[in-house]
Amino acid sequence: MVVAAVLVLRQTDDPTKKRSSEPVRLTEYATDFVKLPSRSARPEPPSSVWSNHGRVQWTPVPGVSGYEVFGRLVASPEIAGHGRPDVRAVDAFGQRSLPVRAEERADDDSWRRAVMEWLDDFDDSHLARRYHLSGREGCVNPSHGSSRLVLDMPCGNDTAVLRARTLLQLNESDELGRVAVVTDAAGPRGKLVLDLVPGTPDRVGPVPPADAVRVVVDDSVSPGTRGAGVLHRFEVVLTRGGLLVLQDGVQIAGSPVVPKWREASVLIGVTPPPARPGRVEIDAVGITGRTPIPEVSETSIVAGTLRVLESDEEAPGIGVARAPLHRAESARLQATVRLGDGGDPNGLVAQLGSARFPLRPVVSGWSGAQDSELTVAGDVPAELLGPAGPDALTPFVLRMPGASQAQVLESYLEVPGLSSVKLPNAPDEPAPVLPVMTAEFASVTPGEATLVVTLDAAPARSVAPVAGFEVYVDSGHVATMPMPGGIGGRHELQLSLKGSHNVEVRLRPENPEAQTDSVWLELSRSSR
Repeated sequence: MVVAAVLVLRQTDDPTKKRSSEPVRLTEYATDFVKLPSRSARPEPPSSVWSNHGRVQWTPVPGVSGYEVFGRLVASPEIAGHGRPDVRAVDAFGQRSLPVRAEERADDDSWRRAVMEWLDDFDDSHLARRYHLSGREGCVNPSHGSSRLVLDMPCGNDTAVLRARTLLQLNESDELGRVAVVTDAAGPRGKLVLDLVPGTPDRVGPVPPADAVRVVVDDSVSPGTRGAGVLHRFEVVLTRGGLLVLQDGVQIAGSPVVPKWREASVLIGVTPPPARPGRVEIDAVGITGRTPIPEVSETSIVAGTLRVLESDEEAPGIGVARAPLHRAESARLQATVRLGDGGDPNGLVAQLGSARFPLRPVVSGWSGAQDSELTVAGDVPAELLGPAGPDALTPFVLRMPGASQAQVLESYLEVPGLSSVKLPNAPDEPAPVLPVMTAEFASVTPGEATLVVTLDAAPARSVAPVAGFEVYVDSGHVATMPMPGGIGGRHELQLSLKGSHNVEVRLRPENPEAQTDSVWLELSRSSR
């Protein structure tokens, strides 16, 4: 038996037909060769619901698809918010439980005292004064809203890395140091990576330097209660006996590692769920240490080619404006390179116009393995500074002996002076999205097939309700599974038919203006 599936977006209705503003409602239907799943009893409500720390949480209800709270649908047992809302469990058929009212619990902000030396609540929109942000241009868009850093990542598969300009400093007590980050980055299928690295790297890629400390929090790290768009506090506590990782004050991981260094840069890497326009919020960052923050301004400059050239390879005639250097008494070029399968990073040089100058790694113990990411920096020659000279420097490239397909990930000039760049205001919260539908044949015999339809809403910050789904065999309507106001779930349908067929499953949103998703399946039976 051979089965293939294709997911498409389609508009199944006549676009010229005037739509109703009423929610779509479906009527259960099955032809004589289709058996629909049996509707279960009304789900049980959560046994406990409480509100604190800017989120509402409740005990998970086994077997349900999601929950309704604040008039919104979510898949995880928590949601961002305050007060005492009612929470209802929602099953795979859209049935609601009885409501349970949340109780308010006191907040505990004692963690702030441990990082009071440097605690950033993002009250200031001058982000570049306190951090360097690395991310693919156009795919990582920072903004400022409600005393919070908002990172919109519309490309669907990107990572943003925030390097604090202040350094983590270890002390001589039993607790050597601590880093705290309040963020929603580690929600369903997202990832939070905290790298503590001596030096000033902008990113360290998949292979961190040998003396770095890396902490990764994702779905594999318990507890799994981290709802999409819900803030949690993550702390890395360095002690004389090892390292502790806390979530909201509760230990979730540990290691006997004790760093040998006394100070390090803190890199905060955030990744939204894959293949979905993402949004990550960071509410606070705390670091132990009183290192002064250098007053520098950054200007991004893009190399004429993002490929690192060989030492004597011809460069494209593409340069950069010299404006950031007109009034600078000193300047530094910093770049991050993804290494290829060879080359000598110790021989990296930058070419700005006719001037060439060395770029050196800003960390020790770095890896030269393929696809490693290495940040390098070098002082811009004095002859390129000041009012004299051309308006542009052509070419601008990076060179390395045996470059072997090394790539420039980012590059920028850093000059003394307080940055005046402000973040724009954050866009509105993303609109609710439909659950992702998949369909497959779980088993196939000569006379029957089990069709499994799954609606997955776990990564969604807020879910758009569905009316149900319809099944078509060879373009003929054979079944309708209603789930009014539903959020998702898993459904098994039995199809008693022989031969080869084309099967289509159409997801019907409750919103009549929403586009319909379809999954097409080809079912063919061999003679084996």
